[in-house]
Amino acid sequence: MVKLTYLSAVRFSGTDAGSFLHNQLSADVLGLASGESTFACYCEPKGRVLALMLVHRVDGDYHVILSSVLANAVTERLKVYRMRSRVDIEILSDTVAGLITADDAEPASDLAAVISIPGSTRQLALLPTGVSAATDAIALEAWKHADLQMGIAWLSPETSGEFLPQMLGFEQLGAVNYRKGCYPGQEIVARTHYLGKVKRHPRLLCCRLAVVPKPMDKINVFADGQAYEAVIVDCTTAQDGSICLLTVTRMEPELNAVEVEYLDETAAIFELAG
Repeated sequence: MVKLTYLSAVRFSGTDAGSFLHNQLSADVLGLASGESTFACYCEPKGRVLALMLVHRVDGDYHVILSSVLANAVTERLKVYRMRSRVDIEILSDTVAGLITADDAEPASDLAAVISIPGSTRQLALLPTGVSAATDAIALEAWKHADLQMGIAWLSPETSGEFLPQMLGFEQLGAVNYRKGCYPGQEIVARTHYLGKVKRHPRLLCCRLAVVPKPMDKINVFADGQAYEAVIVDCTTAQDGSICLLTVTRMEPELNAVEVEYLDETAAIFELAG
């Protein structure tokens, strides 16, 4: 297990926990059976994603995994909309860890919860007080790199509220259900989908740069002799010093990106994924 310091867990409990989350998030929360999980977006009224969440049902309760730097702001915002709903919202002290087990192995019995990541063989575990996980920086970056390879961007204060789900590719994660009822921003998210008006797309670019860009920094991406502006959503740094940048750009997905430019430095793209 590796401790994932960039993630936190929130528990939603009470008679109305499922319906409350269903009405606030972009995924079909009520369709989850106990033990199942789904990605979901929590959006503001204009459809911009405030946080990506991984929602896991345990009987009548729900564990929600999200960015640790957004957990307080998001939970306080959700509490405002509880109204008369019978739901308790609590940020857990449990540590979120990445769990790797053999296919036929049973998870340790002292874990508070084991949460499957949709579309992946990886799992997340909630570790109660007294159960520890490795704090290896290399393993942490490797796990985050695997997140980005899947298109999982947990967002930060800089990127929260900046992009529609489609710009980030979150519908490919199963985070948006276009058949469910209303939630904040649903009308704009649905209209964008059905009218096909998404002009910005996610792109994962791997290269070597002397300075690692920060979220919301702008870079230029070169393809077919033209430069396209891209905005940084997140990035990881490998042990060999190479970096992977998850960006949002107007460059069409079918174009083959060959170079990036940042702070007057140009670097070749040696790997392209997503």
